[in-house]
Amino acid sequence: MYRMPVALLVVCMILVHPAPVRAFDSADVPVTVRIPQMIVLEINATELIFEESDFDYVLGAAQRVTVGVVATKEQAVVATVSGNVPYTLSISAPHEFLVGLNGGLIHVSQLKWRLSDSKDRDDWRPLTLERVPVRSGPPGTMEVRFDFRLTAFWENPAQSYMGEILLTVIPVEDSQVE
Repeated sequence: MYRMPVALLVVCMILVHPAPVRAFDSADVPVTVRIPQMIVLEINATELIFEESDFDYVLGAAQRVTVGVVATKEQAVVATVSGNVPYTLSISAPHEFLVGLNGGLIHVSQLKWRLSDSKDRDDWRPLTLERVPVRSGPPGTMEVRFDFRLTAFWENPAQSYMGEILLTVIPVEDSQVE
């Protein structure tokens, strides 16, 4: 019986005089975030390879022209650019020639490129030593697909040639984004 009146007294005190819940202590912690400028370029291909079969103009898709044979690789390279600033993707060649294993040379201008989604299917541009802007974009992710075409002149000796294509991403001012 002793317990019942004490419990009843506590319940009555709570109902009659509810006490507000209070925080004993608190502190604000300022948060500062400094995100750096970030641009990432990813390429789907480790190499662009023109095989002997690519130059078959009788049974294959190559074209025989007056100066030689033209081989085409559609959607051969896909570049994905991600960045938190506006940017421009450019294409160039770091060297003037593709060099043959037996000493032959192919000028980089014999390698042409175009954007795969180009409305003008004849919009082939020669690869050059100068950076040529391909496409600009706002912050975010952009995918760019390239077609490549190589003209093998009759004067180019039969052998394997090596060279490079250079894709470069550069941040730009907002006003320069197309």
